[in-house]
Order: sequence, then C-alpha cells, then structure tokens
Amino acid sequence: MRSMGVRFRSIITLAIFNGYIPMRNNISWVVAFALSPISYIFLLVMIGRYEMISYGFVGGLVMAMSASSYGLIGDIIWYRINLKLQDLFLATPAPSWAYILGLSLSAYVWASPSLAGFILIGYVIGVLRDITILGIIIALTTVLWINTASTAFLLSTFIRSEKYVWPLSSILGLVLSVFPPVYYPLTILPKEIWFVALTPPTASTAFLIEVYTGMISVDLIYVVYAVLNLMLQTIVFALLFIRRSKIIEW
Repeated sequence: MRSMGVRFRSIITLAIFNGYIPMRNNISWVVAFALSPISYIFLLVMIGRYEMISYGFVGGLVMAMSASSYGLIGDIIWYRINLKLQDLFLATPAPSWAYILGLSLSAYVWASPSLAGFILIGYVIGVLRDITILGIIIALTTVLWINTASTAFLLSTFIRSEKYVWPLSSILGLVLSVFPPVYYPLTILPKEIWFVALTPPTASTAFLIEVYTGMISVDLIYVVYAVLNLMLQTIVFALLFIRRSKIIEW
C-alpha cells in the first residue's frame, strides 16, 4: 500500500512539475499555445464561413490535445540529455512507468485550459447539448492523449540530439491536425479515400466527435473503422515503445 502511495505521489508530482508550474509561472505560454487552434476559428468567422465554425471547434479540441502531447518530445529529450532528470528519477524506488505516466499526465494538464476553452465554445455555439456528449468528447480526447503521448515517447527513443526536437514536434502537431479532416468534415473528400483520410489518430478522433455530436451522418462502417483504428494504433504505439525502451535500456 505504501509503495502504491509513493508511485501515485511521483506521478502527480511530475504532472505538476511539468504541467501546472510552467503555466503558473508564465501564463503567456498558455495564451500562446491556445492561440494557434483558436486562430482557425477566427479566420472562419472573418471569411464568413459560419457553417464551418463547429468544425473549427472540433479541430481546436483535437489540435490542443495532440500538440500538447507531441510537445512532450522536447521535454523528454531535455530531461534525459541536459538535466539528467530521467536518470535521477529512475534511480529512486519509483518505477519507470510512473515517470512515463507523470510526464504524459503533464501534457493533459498543459492542454486542459485550451480544452476547457473549446468546451465552453462548444456550449456557446450549440454543439455540446448534454452531459453525455461531453463525456464522449472527454473519453475520445483521453484516448487521443494516450495515443499521441505513446507516439511521443516512442519517437524520443530514436532521438539523440535536442536540435531535432523542436521542428519535429511542431511538424507533427501541425501536419496531423491541419491536413487530415480535423478542421473540416470528412464528407467533403472523395468517398474513395475516406479510409485513408481517417488513418491519422487526429482524424479518427475529430470524425468520431463530429458523428456523436450529430454534425455529420455516415455509414456505420466508417464509425467502426475509426474506433478500431484509434484503439489499435494506441495499443501498437504503446507496445512498440515498451519494446523499444527495453532494447535501448531507456
């Protein structure tokens, strides 16, 4: 029981250390992080595409969560190479999974102000109508968090220099949140490429939110595919990271 308490305290401490304290010390970081996804909604309003604002809301939710998790790559490398914090933590009685879970949780903490802001926008524009839909959105963003955080830890095992980190995390956050159907509906693409377009975890998450909020209506097979795709990728990335971390004695 005592060891479980130590592990739980380690996870919460890391989440506060890497998530809450940076926000508290410099609130402008939170504002800067939230501006990118909000800017797309601003552009939609300015060009008069009011019918697309609800998709901007979904895209903002997904981009905030994924960008925060991909940003973990920089923290992982910084703590491992420069600060040696990873070695220090792994030398304690706490297991390595507590370090991984604590850092991953910090990404959720970091994204939480943006997620809360977009949920508020969702209520204002009428996309969020009841507590059930809110629960579905929280569940989907949580699965996306696990997926993208696992990807961030997996990619970090291949990086030996911090000079590659910042462009990589930025590219991942933008490419996987802007080009796939995240800020726009899947239905505007040719039907022949729907399965391919849903492959990125960000696209599957946005698509499922759009379906469950009633924004789009499609055949059940695409919903099943998106659910299986998201779950399978999450499991595969987590297992690949576990295997990779054992090979390189992470």
